[in-house]
Amino acid sequence: MNYRGLAKGMKIELEEPLPFPEGQAVRVSVEPCTSASRVGSPPAVLQAVRDFPHLHAVDLDELEAALESARLPVHAGIVLNEGK
Repeated sequence: MNYRGLAKGMKIELEEPLPFPEGQAVRVSVEPCTSASRVGSPPAVLQAVRDFPHLHAVDLDELEAALESARLPVHAGIVLNEGK
């Protein structure tokens, strides 16, 4: 997981809360943010594509069920747009 924050002395104030319970031990690796890591920049997009989220099987099953329930029935013979 990557989070952005600001260094304030010996503390780092994150822009968003962590998804861990209070008091959870964590491992931290710190590096300065550069303009190349700006949200939406080409390097940031490439990094996001390379570091896609790793989903659990339960999450994938839930996603597939949601997609299946959202499908609309197909009716033969109906023309939606004839290019007029």
